[in-house]
Amino acid sequence: MDRAPGAPHGRGRPVTRIVTELERLGLAEFLADFPGDSVDRRQWAAGARGLDAELRALAGFLLLGEPAAADRLPPALAGALPALVKSGVAHQRGAEVRLLDVSLFRSAGVWLFAEPPSPFPVRHYFGRDSIALARRTGFRTGARVLDLCSGPGFQGLVAAHRGARATLVELLAETAEVARLNAEINGVADRIEVLVGDLYAPLPAGVAPYDHVIANIPFLPTLAAPGREAAHEGGEDGFGVGRRVLAGLPRHLAAGGTAHLTALLLQAGERLVTDGELRSWAAAHGYGLTITLTERMAVDADSDLVQTTVSDHLETDPQADPEELTAAAVAPYESRGATAARLAYLRIDAGMADFRVLDRAGG
Repeated sequence: MDRAPGAPHGRGRPVTRIVTELERLGLAEFLADFPGDSVDRRQWAAGARGLDAELRALAGFLLLGEPAAADRLPPALAGALPALVKSGVAHQRGAEVRLLDVSLFRSAGVWLFAEPPSPFPVRHYFGRDSIALARRTGFRTGARVLDLCSGPGFQGLVAAHRGARATLVELLAETAEVARLNAEINGVADRIEVLVGDLYAPLPAGVAPYDHVIANIPFLPTLAAPGREAAHEGGEDGFGVGRRVLAGLPRHLAAGGTAHLTALLLQAGERLVTDGELRSWAAAHGYGLTITLTERMAVDADSDLVQTTVSDHLETDPQADPEELTAAAVAPYESRGATAARLAYLRIDAGMADFRVLDRAGG
């Protein structure tokens, strides 16, 4: 277990001044012109063409992945470069510096170093589902929040920004380091603890239950392959990590608390394949469960979902046969009678008893 509460790395003031300077220079105003769920570099690139030279260079470096001259950066950003390099989000060679894979996003009042969406797995994930999940949560000042599969920390940062205290758990040590950096940039490091490990495993023995549990789980279906990190994968139906989160929830969610999860749920006609499983789980623990279904994805051999699953597998097993992988990816859907996969958001209320399915995408 790797525990790192607060701001232990000595980054201090140079990092916390970044936000003030970026807002003064107009980067927040630039990002505010885009829809609230925009995480698209192409939109930023188009909008950046009309900026003045200073702000265009800043947007190029922080948003578009372009290199910059270290001595031309705004003073606060230049002063924070050692911290950015140490956290693994930037690389400096001589006088030139550039971000590594990440961009600096801003959503819900939070600044976030994270990777832009990609059809392939990323380490520091942030996407539209991250924003949609945060919009579904609410926290009172002083509430204790557990953010599982935290990635670069967005859910926990939103909670801390609203006055809660958040414990973030992330499997990848390098991503946990980015979450710590993001906490410092936003000035909430004193309200955030970052742990490295698998779901509930890093939590201290006897820790009190949390008022809120959040999990933006990895839900891309996965095929078995040597060397894959099975603990962090969605399984053949995309809900493998979700089941493990639910299994540990009764021990970690306080009476009267709420939990919020993302999920990929299979649908057979108008029926959820996991309907009986989820109803039984909720009833057994005295939980209310609301499932909101949104995006609908096809599950046939040519679908984006199946082909992304195949491409993901080929990243770790490039010698595999794509046709065989496609058949293997489709088989779990066919065996379950699935006709579609749905992006879903689960709200769990301790001490309630209702079960609802809300379809926001319709037919």
